[in-house]
Amino acid sequence: MPLELAGTPTAPALLSDSPLDPAYPVVTPLDPVYPAQTRAPLGHPLDEIATPALWSRVAAPLERALVQLWETLRLRADARPTLWVAIHYGRIAVNAHAWERVRARASGDEPDPGLVEPAQSLGAQLADRMEQWRARFARRSLSERVARAERERGVLLRRVEELEPADLDAGELARGPLDERCLCEILLPGLARSLGEPVPEADSTLRAALLVEERCTLELGERLTTRRVLASPGQVVYLTVPERIRAVLEGASHWAELAALRQERVEQFVKLDLPRDFFGRPRPDAERA
Repeated sequence: MPLELAGTPTAPALLSDSPLDPAYPVVTPLDPVYPAQTRAPLGHPLDEIATPALWSRVAAPLERALVQLWETLRLRADARPTLWVAIHYGRIAVNAHAWERVRARASGDEPDPGLVEPAQSLGAQLADRMEQWRARFARRSLSERVARAERERGVLLRRVEELEPADLDAGELARGPLDERCLCEILLPGLARSLGEPVPEADSTLRAALLVEERCTLELGERLTTRRVLASPGQVVYLTVPERIRAVLEGASHWAELAALRQERVEQFVKLDLPRDFFGRPRPDAERA
């Protein structure tokens, strides 16, 4: 797995000088022990620019799904990262060290030594052997867990596809039709398939679920525009879920200003290209035409 070393970004000044925005950061703080990150497991549509609305919807469920893979395989607690999911210049990435450990233990391969440091001491070697042994017998449990998620997400998708956004109140639209647990079940099978795929295929179920979310989001945008909270319905995708809830309750016009600033930032992100794998903060380059 070739990894790019961190360096000084070549992004426009607008990005490096952007004010701190913890809800939708330009770059995410690094895990102090496991700083490598990868975008490899994320197929369409998660491999594209994540708007603030999408980032706030999938960040926690994505971490939850990764933890489910880790725990189902019974991997070592002392090797778990503190930061599982990150966003850099609008692109979502996952912890590369954790992903490589899950991938290797799920397949029975030897992990990349550049990401999973080979055990040196006798105690560490024994711990690794025990982890390999546990993972070997846990692969059936992993297959069963993924199969259960496949069944459940099919039921969830049919349920939300029956929703009519116009019939929901503004609070329901702001929260979205799928909670964290539901989105975890929708995400988990695609992540599990990515363990054995060098290039993940598009996940049609995830895409269908996000389309339902999009319908609710646009309905909310229409209502907030009518109330003069936003300047246009499309601005709503530049607000996170908690911000959308507050916008519904407060009705203040400053949300339009925040959305406009975020939109300008996202338009700059689109012009940048990020490596698939990297250590530390990625070094974005201008995309070639």
